[in-house]
Amino acid sequence: MATMFPSAEAYERFMGRWSIHLARRYLDFVRLGESSRVLDVGCGTGAMADAIASAKIPVSIVGIDPVDAFVDYCRARFTDPGYSFDGGNALELAYPNGSFDAAVSLLVLHLVPDPRKAAGEMRRVTKPGGVVSACIWDAEGTEMNAMIWEEALRLDPLVAGKAERPKHCNGKGQLAALWQEVGLENVEEAMIEMRTDFETFDDYWVPYLAGVGPTGGYVAALPPDRREALASGLRKRLLGDIPDGPISLRAKAWAVRGRVPVQ
Repeated sequence: MATMFPSAEAYERFMGRWSIHLARRYLDFVRLGESSRVLDVGCGTGAMADAIASAKIPVSIVGIDPVDAFVDYCRARFTDPGYSFDGGNALELAYPNGSFDAAVSLLVLHLVPDPRKAAGEMRRVTKPGGVVSACIWDAEGTEMNAMIWEEALRLDPLVAGKAERPKHCNGKGQLAALWQEVGLENVEEAMIEMRTDFETFDDYWVPYLAGVGPTGGYVAALPPDRREALASGLRKRLLGDIPDGPISLRAKAWAVRGRVPVQ
């Protein structure tokens, strides 16, 4: 995991502008209500914590992430004593049963090798009646990365096996089915749509060069001539005959919420 995310600052430049906008929309869907202690599974650089803080929701947050650089970044970023961040694995949450009033996870489950186990762990550590929720990008609905892979395939058909294609939890009904499978009740699923704006082509392109995530790793590893060919194709596709200018790209994500049964 750490090899895909070499630095927190690079991740923020690459995905931060997307994840913070998504986190705020996702938070509206989660409806934390009177939850007082929230577990953020795969906290990354703190998009959910930022959304909760911006909304002034009076909760304490425990964020976990397997990437040490993200944990350190969040500890420096959030000084509220009610916010804490630690290393952790979504498949083996290091907390007793019923430790939290709610558990949330943003843009994580598609990276987890066993999402069913992760969902079961989120349910286990949440109190009866508490909310368990997750949100990930739709399989085909995020233009930012999709365009790069489409253009890469046009230039080199052999790249198909490297394309970033989440294998689970990323289509209609899949998160809801998973939530029902682990025994959560009152399951709701919804699509969240958004757009993100870039001031220039470089504003869009340069963050990929840091090698963040599977797509960034592919771009950064290309020989200079092939990387420039990819950039030229994308520039033409996004801007046409205009030398440079603003770019707006859309994204879709699936969100699910359910409650732990009250026994």
